[in-house]
Amino acid sequence: MKRLKIILLISFVPFLSQAQQNKKIDSLLNVLKAPKLDTLTVYAYNELATEFIGLDNEQAVFYARKGLKVSNAIKNKAMQAWSNHLQGLSYDYSGIADSAFYYYSKSVEIKREIGDVNGEANTFLNIGVMFFYQKEYEKAESNYKKALDLFKSTNNEVRIAAAYNNLGAIYRIQKKYNQAIETYNQSYKLKDRAKDTLGMSIALNNLGIVYQYMQQFEKAEQLMLKSLDFQNRSKNNNGLISSYVSLANLKIKQKKYEAARAYLDQAIVLGKSIDMPHEKLDIYQLYTHLDSIKGDYKSAFEHLKMYHEATDMVIQSDRKKETDKLETIYKTKEKEKEIEVNKRIIESRTNAIWIISIITSLLLVLAFRLFWLRYKLNQSNKKLNVLLVQKEDLVKEIHHRVKNNLQVISSLLNMHVRKVQDPDSKKIFDDGISRIQAMSIIHQNIYSNTNLVELNPKEYIEKLIQQLYITYQIPEKKIKINSAIEDINLDIEKLMSLGLILNELLSNAFKYAFTQSHDGLIEIILRKANDNMLELIVKDDGIGIKNDIHDAENESLGMRLIQAFSIKLNGEQRFESEKGTIFTLKFKS
Repeated sequence: MKRLKIILLISFVPFLSQAQQNKKIDSLLNVLKAPKLDTLTVYAYNELATEFIGLDNEQAVFYARKGLKVSNAIKNKAMQAWSNHLQGLSYDYSGIADSAFYYYSKSVEIKREIGDVNGEANTFLNIGVMFFYQKEYEKAESNYKKALDLFKSTNNEVRIAAAYNNLGAIYRIQKKYNQAIETYNQSYKLKDRAKDTLGMSIALNNLGIVYQYMQQFEKAEQLMLKSLDFQNRSKNNNGLISSYVSLANLKIKQKKYEAARAYLDQAIVLGKSIDMPHEKLDIYQLYTHLDSIKGDYKSAFEHLKMYHEATDMVIQSDRKKETDKLETIYKTKEKEKEIEVNKRIIESRTNAIWIISIITSLLLVLAFRLFWLRYKLNQSNKKLNVLLVQKEDLVKEIHHRVKNNLQVISSLLNMHVRKVQDPDSKKIFDDGISRIQAMSIIHQNIYSNTNLVELNPKEYIEKLIQQLYITYQIPEKKIKINSAIEDINLDIEKLMSLGLILNELLSNAFKYAFTQSHDGLIEIILRKANDNMLELIVKDDGIGIKNDIHDAENESLGMRLIQAFSIKLNGEQRFESEKGTIFTLKFKS
């Protein structure tokens, strides 16, 4: 899972050169040539997991699981906490949030038991970052605050400052600017006390961005210039380029175009002396935008060419990193094969001894043959029951994996949508994510339910409503939803169709039914009707729908989906627009 350029504190993998990384992996694999039930083996597995996080997350999960198995066997609480944390981090980077949260929570539980307060707080920070990238900002804020309280209890000022920084990012993205300013200032004071110039620069730049969003440009410029001064003192070229670009963007907002050009020129001069292709992309993209505003299309064309050249450099750089990654994975696989060959030699010698023992024991086995046959007969019924349970577990596991795959797709789309600037394109992404999540909730309910054939729609609909609130970032007090769902069961296929219809109706209501000054009410009713029929009613008190909504030229993808799934349910549906919108669907139960 690729983290975006947002300054958040997370557990990270220290940077090593390719040669250093290969050497470290070799030494760890040497330890595992003859693995034992001891802390050294756990250390080797966990360090290998750490090396592969962000590089090959499947390998990271594999080694973290090995470390957890050994740490559980030797009953070492500290190692168990570490292994659980790494297992959670590996799943987090893989985009499998529910598994990540499970192992993070186990790590917190063990750290609390052994009194590792700072370790517990660090895991809460990771959980907060996971929720942040899922746009579940309330959950992210809650976990950051838990971490902050724990760090305060140990007077760990460095980590307190980091927790404040993460909280500031939450408040800024939620447009709670006063709270963002307060928390960034608290972070800055602690960094100042520790004489951490780089940390002070980051806090000041974050403050400047908040003031820019608040249209207080002079204050924003003061803070950004002070941040730039700290970057110069730290000789942090990456930070310097980012500061120049931030100041240039601020000047464009102020319509001070020559000042913006001067900052961009400084960034270009610095960028030529160092190999930072990603930062050059930001410079040339902003320069092209500035030239377009000024009407200097010739210069805009030149900077656009430079942007594409920088793009080619980024692609080449990324390809080299990918090649290095594949080389590391290949060498690791070769080492694993070598270890496996040695294990087989040992096993073959052991097998020879076992063969002699087996021949000696064969006569005794024959004596107990009759007893064994009788025992197997008595156990046959028990085995049949076990097979039935295993079959049900397998079906649940399939739905669990389907849900995980849908969640990975949703996470990937979420990563892309944060880069999308065009509102119409962003809306298309959000709609697609919403539909994927509607299906994901069905599979989640199946594998957590004892009945694998039919489900109660009440719990599903409530989860769907909460997911839509999060997706479209609508406060519950702004749009209230009342539901009246009768106690009925639906087969999985019908509930899937019904859920996708509801997803389209509620998404449409969230986006179009209510004006900014109008608090809204949506009612959802699912009840039994006559002749083994069910009736779904969704109504709102919004602005209503257009009369020509069913015309072929005006039908949206959402409307076509509603019609298609209504037909699949063999149902009759209709729309009415009277003091809002009313949708009614009747279908066989």
